[in-house]
Amino acid sequence: MPFCIAHVAAAVVIALPALAASQTIQRCEGPGGRITYSNADCPEGTRPVKALQPAPAPSLEAQRTAQDNAARDAQAVQQMAEQRRSQQAAAAQVQQQQQRDQRGADCAFLQGEIQSVHRMRNLMVNRPYYSLDDLEQMDRHAEQLTTDYRRVCG
Repeated sequence: MPFCIAHVAAAVVIALPALAASQTIQRCEGPGGRITYSNADCPEGTRPVKALQPAPAPSLEAQRTAQDNAARDAQAVQQMAEQRRSQQAAAAQVQQQQQRDQRGADCAFLQGEIQSVHRMRNLMVNRPYYSLDDLEQMDRHAEQLTTDYRRVCG
C-alpha cells in the first residue's frame, strides 16, 4: 500500500495517548534569549522559563473518527491516483492517434508531390523550351521526395 498523509495522521493519533501520558515539557531560555525545549531538566547554561503540559489524550471516539477519516482519505487518494493514471493513458492514446493521423497526412502529401513532379517532368520532355538541366533538376527533386517518403512512410 502506498505511503500517504492519511497513514501518518492515523499513526500520530494512535501514538498521542502514549506521548501525552509521558511527561512535562520544559521551555528553557539560554544566553541571548535562545529558546530550547526539553522533556527533562533544562540543559546546563539555560534556565526554565515555562513548563508546558501536553494536551490531554483524545477520546477513544475521537481516535476512531480520526482513523475512519484517515482510511477514507487513503481511499480517496488511491481513487484519484487511479483516475490520473486512466486520464494519462487516454491522453497517450489520443496523442498516438494524432501522430498516426499526421503521418498518414504527410505520406499522402508526399505521394501527391511525387506524382506531381513525375507528371511535370513528363510534360517537360515534350516541350522544346525546357533544357536537360531542367529535367535533371526535376529528377533530383523527385528523388528527394521519394527519399523523404521512404523515411517517413516506410
